[in-house]
Amino acid sequence: MKKKDEDKKKKKKKKKKYDAMKLVEFVLNEQDADVGVFAISLVEDPAIEENFMYFSKTGKPQKFATLSDEKRIVMGAVMIPDMPILRMDAEGNQFNCFFSKDTIRRVEELYMINSKHQSATLGHERAVNGITTIETWIVEDSKIDKSALQGFNYPVGTWVACMKIENEDVWSNYIKEGEVKGFSIEGYYDTKDSKGIKMEKEDVLNKLRQIIKDSENKTKKN
Repeated sequence: MKKKDEDKKKKKKKKKKYDAMKLVEFVLNEQDADVGVFAISLVEDPAIEENFMYFSKTGKPQKFATLSDEKRIVMGAVMIPDMPILRMDAEGNQFNCFFSKDTIRRVEELYMINSKHQSATLGHERAVNGITTIETWIVEDSKIDKSALQGFNYPVGTWVACMKIENEDVWSNYIKEGEVKGFSIEGYYDTKDSKGIKMEKEDVLNKLRQIIKDSENKTKKN
């Protein structure tokens, strides 16, 4: 009985710590010269925790682990609204961040308006050619959305994209080998915490750079 009580206390303590965690909202400041997403990266661990699927020659959706050399089109969520994303700052403090539906819709619009559909990176480390966003949309109804036909169940307001992978190296050595499993955005944002206090953009960028650096070091150690 003692062990069970101890486990319950530990879980309760963790939950309180999680609930008390700082909540940060990413927002757009369109007065800035640089704003919104400037590239979509193919990564191993998408922050939004959603993997993409890719289509075979027949167009039948398959789980990403199932391989095909024909169409080379991947589909997945780029951004999901109001989803807490765990992050850590340069001092090692954890916090949650999120994007609202309105922000995601505008980010998707600016991505297309600014012709960023051919801007892609690999693992947030290097730019790659031969990767093009050929279709993009915002989910309006989870049940009848095109993504639902492929087995996805994205919430309303999710930004979904399809990418054509013509880069042989990326397709053969990263997608087919399972080295990348989803999308992650690269962009410029302002932020505000749950109390509406704005944070400096450069501070946010430094924190994101540190997150990427920590991730790279962890990968090297493994």
